[in-house]
Amino acid sequence: MTLILGVDPGLNITGYGLIYYAPPRLEFVAAGIVSSPKNARLSERLVALYDGITAVIKQYQPGVFAIEETFYNKNAKTSLILGHARGVLMLSAARNQLPVFEYSARSVKKSITGNGAATKAQVRFMVERILKIKDLPDEMDISDALAIALTHHHHIKFQQLTKE
Repeated sequence: MTLILGVDPGLNITGYGLIYYAPPRLEFVAAGIVSSPKNARLSERLVALYDGITAVIKQYQPGVFAIEETFYNKNAKTSLILGHARGVLMLSAARNQLPVFEYSARSVKKSITGNGAATKAQVRFMVERILKIKDLPDEMDISDALAIALTHHHHIKFQQLTKE
């Protein structure tokens, strides 16, 4: 049995989603966002992300931390700032002795919808169907985080199948 924490990193809003996997059972546990104050200095915003995701980890005690890889943006500054956010989120996981797994946005979309170029709306639709959620909050960061957790779930299942 595994409690998987999926994280969609962002400096303004970081989505998180938790799913529980105990073969053959897969259950939605919780989801939400961690945000940072928009007018604060970068260092203060990073502290807010670190503290927020650490609180989620302490509350739910997941066994695994799955996060989206950095994508390459035309704006180098945007990519750099996202890298800072990912860094503090991964630091929190490491400080809490969680193994960290990284998945590209394209592999997450392909894992969830079968199409690596799927839209966020298509990913959200499939997350709601797979996890049987009817009242998922509107923030796409949340459905993206759950998609990342589900991608890790698929990774675990694949590993189990290839061991047999």
